[in-house]
Amino acid sequence: MAAGAFVKGVAGVGLPIISVPVMAAVLGVEHAVAVMIIPSMVANTSMLWVLRREASANRELMVFIALGVVGTVLGAWILSAADQNLMFLVLAIWVVAYLVVRTLRSDFQISDRRGSILAPIVGFVAGIFQSATGLSFPVFGPYLQARQFGRDRFAFNSSALLAVFAAVQFASFTSFDLLTPSLMAEGALAVIPMAIALPIGIRAARHFNKKNFDRLVVGMLLVTATILVFRGFQIF
Repeated sequence: MAAGAFVKGVAGVGLPIISVPVMAAVLGVEHAVAVMIIPSMVANTSMLWVLRREASANRELMVFIALGVVGTVLGAWILSAADQNLMFLVLAIWVVAYLVVRTLRSDFQISDRRGSILAPIVGFVAGIFQSATGLSFPVFGPYLQARQFGRDRFAFNSSALLAVFAAVQFASFTSFDLLTPSLMAEGALAVIPMAIALPIGIRAARHFNKKNFDRLVVGMLLVTATILVFRGFQIF
């Protein structure tokens, strides 16, 4: 949890990427996803406050979030019906495909015009996978990086999307009786290590230029793809 919170402070993502697969190996996906809801709400709200100056001139974000909400509600149902291992593998294939494209074309970029078309699609799919697997970064991470946003805009947009996802998940999981009082208590306890590590990551982010930040995002995607393959084939 602390490691994920540190990376979250640096990049705006990383808390569920690191924590959910590890917890899922012990507790199961549904349990891990439910426990992460409260820590995610707290962490993302904190990041939005720290980076609040990025809220202006960010028109794409609203449609990104709106379609993400729709996908999140649908994903809560998919969680109880879909093959979760298959969903992990689908995410892994998507991440690897993006990394291959980025390797072949280091200058790969999504223009503003294409971004306005892709934003609602990416938001919707990210919402589905957020509820169904607890992981949406493998969906929206490649998109945001390809938009060539700087670290602060990348982290703000990621945190805004994830904050809304966590709030919608809380409501939808409660309505589906997937978030019990005991799971909420576990989530509240998980806030403690997160609250310690997150500010350290935020301070560390000051030492990352754009090139190093891009490398960090690529590294996170590589780690994520590896974890997804392991989970998909039930290696751990």
